[in-house]
Amino acid sequence: MCEYTSIARILVLGFKRWRTVKVRRKQPIDSKRRAPQQARARDTVEVIFEATARILLKEGAQALNTNYIAERAGISVGTLYGYFPNKAAILLAMARREITRVTAAVVRAISSADAGADPARLAIRALIAEFSRHRKARRIAFQTLVAEGFGAELEANMDEIAAALAARTQRIIPARRAPIPAVSAFVLTRAVNGVLVSAANERFPHMGTPEFEDELVRLVRGYLSALPVSH
Repeated sequence: MCEYTSIARILVLGFKRWRTVKVRRKQPIDSKRRAPQQARARDTVEVIFEATARILLKEGAQALNTNYIAERAGISVGTLYGYFPNKAAILLAMARREITRVTAAVVRAISSADAGADPARLAIRALIAEFSRHRKARRIAFQTLVAEGFGAELEANMDEIAAALAARTQRIIPARRAPIPAVSAFVLTRAVNGVLVSAANERFPHMGTPEFEDELVRLVRGYLSALPVSH
């Protein structure tokens, strides 16, 4: 099997679940009623997110409703409604927070690596850590994002990471003068994301192991080393 066939297979495995989710055609949800500007408000939102994640982990999506979330969060349902109009809005906000966290983790890893550190490995390690958190809640939150018609936000996230890779080419490949081509950055980011999505959704037991990290680093290094030499 050739290198590009392998990568194509990774992409299919990683994204087939999102393609099967039926997208609802309706007006966008007002995901938050009150922006959590103050520390106390941010803490309340975090408590709501944690309670939602615990319910999804232990009891599944069928048990999720605003009254139960408020009960598990230790707040009144009126307080919850001050921040979110319904459970879908909570899941959308959780998905968007995860998107922000992933992008920030990758950009930080490839931007602030110490001399001698491997930016690719640091980025992969950060991604594994993010994808390993609340796997079930994360999956359901992203399914909600797609089902509610906001799947383009996932694509925009990948585009942002691809652009960050291209802009920091010399930190990742010191000998390369020209930026990583846009097409190459697209393929690489989708390949890595595909592996991580599959590992999280399939509860792959080796996801947090050094071996898993090594294999993803090998995928990244192998792909980048095969790029045509720039002049």
